[in-house]
Parts: sequence; C-alpha cells; structure tokens
Amino acid sequence: MKGVKKKNLRWLSLLLVVAVSYAALNVTHAPPAPPLPNVYVDPGENVYSVGDVFTVDINIADVEDLYSCGIKISWKRDLLNCIGVTEGPFIKSTNPTAFVYVIHDDYVDAGVSTLGPYWGIWGSGTLMTLTFSVIDAGTTPLEIFYSVLIDHWTPGNEISHTVTDGYFETIQAATLVKKSAWPEHHHFDVSVQLANDGDSNQTLYALVANTSPVGYDLYAYVAFEIVRDDGVVFTPTSDVATVALGTQMLTADFPLTSSDRAKYYVTACCWYSYTGAAWSEGEKVKTFSFAVVP
Repeated sequence: MKGVKKKNLRWLSLLLVVAVSYAALNVTHAPPAPPLPNVYVDPGENVYSVGDVFTVDINIADVEDLYSCGIKISWKRDLLNCIGVTEGPFIKSTNPTAFVYVIHDDYVDAGVSTLGPYWGIWGSGTLMTLTFSVIDAGTTPLEIFYSVLIDHWTPGNEISHTVTDGYFETIQAATLVKKSAWPEHHHFDVSVQLANDGDSNQTLYALVANTSPVGYDLYAYVAFEIVRDDGVVFTPTSDVATVALGTQMLTADFPLTSSDRAKYYVTACCWYSYTGAAWSEGEKVKTFSFAVVP
C-alpha cells in the first residue's frame, strides 16, 4: 500500500506540473502601450557662425486627433535673435487654422488652432518653423519649456506627450596656439626682481589666435588659474583686448612677496566674444609651472 501511495503522489505531482505549465503558456499578455506623441526641435544639433541665419522646425511625431497646440521655446538672448516664425503644414494640411505668435528677447510663444467643428489631425509633421540670426559666440539649448496639445472634443482634452529640446553652438573662433603660455621667470627671485624692476610682479604670457571663420575681430582675454603647492588658488586675468585675425600676445601680472616661496601650477585659457555681451571659452588650455625662490 505504501508503494501505491508513493506512486500516486508522483503521478499527482506530474499532473500539477503539466497543468501549471499549460496555464503559463496560455496567459494572455497585454500589448505594449503605444509611444506618447513627441514634440521636438529639428534638427536637434545646430552649429553656425556669427552672422549666419538658420531655421529649426518644431515637429510632432505620432499624435492622434490634434486640434490645436501651444509652444514656448527659449534660447540665450545674447547669442541668438529670432527674426521670424511661420506656421508649419501639419495641422492646416486638412482643415483651416489660425496661427499666432509673439517673439520675445529670449523666447517665442506660438500657437496653432483648427477653425471649425472638425476632427483633429493624425500622424507626424511640422507645427512651426523658427528663423534665427547668430549675434555672438557660445552655446545655448533651444528649450521647449512649455507645450500643450489639445484634441477636437469640446471642451478639448489635453494630449499627453513628451518633448525633446534642441541645441545651438557657434564654430570655434579663438584658441591658444601651441606652447603659447609661459611665465616671465620659471625661477622667480623676489629680491632680484625688486632690485631690477622696482616691483615683484611675475608676468604671465599667453598667445591668443583669432581663428574666426567669418574673419571678424574678437574681444578676448586670458584667464590664468594658479594653484600654489599648498592648495591656495589665484585667478589673475589679462585685460580685454581686440584681436584681429592671426595671433596676439596678452599678459597678466601676478604680484609676489618673499613670503610666497613655493611651487605654482598654472592653467591658462582664453575667452572671446564678438560683441562683449556673451563670452565663450576657447578650445584649448595650456599648463605650465614656476617656482618662487628667496
């Protein structure tokens, strides 16, 4: 009898395993949710020079029943000037629309609405196009900081969606040329300099290259970050100078005393601007060191 019971238990266990496996094979899985509509800047990456004019589209992908929309997009006012906004073909491709916009110093507020008792539009396309002129060097996001999509029902329902911002930068226009930053004295003797020059300023040199692709003069200065071997940091800078195409030497004085005996590690970089309103960091940095001796 014990053997029969054990045999029956084995069969029962096997039947349970088969039943569970069959049930698992027949589970109905819900289909994945469709992606949300996306409002995005196209092209996403924009690289131009000062004086250039370029356009970006504000597009939408995978929307259903879009009746109207409102978009706000911003940028750095010192770098870009928005000179025009036009309605895209997406919503008006089927139904009559009204398009309104206001250009501010650093953002555009624009909207499109269908006119009349129509259904909205399905699919993907361009909602509007912005035209910019480049006024100074630098980088800025083209940020969609507000967006609303409405369907055709009364009152309209907001359509959930995502947004993807764009980006702008200018072509590099200034840098430090090779082996272009150095101290006046690699071993700075305070007493000798006082006797010879009447002061104890260590002069720091840097050679800036204007490489502007549009051939304009630049405003430029050089920033030196000096780290003393005990961790103390100093940040002298040169005066701002007008730099034509080619290279120009810029300098900064770093005052020292006999109590400043130490090793100093220096990083130099240039900053430049076409207008003096916005400053962009040059592509390359240079490093050197010097010591202050008795």
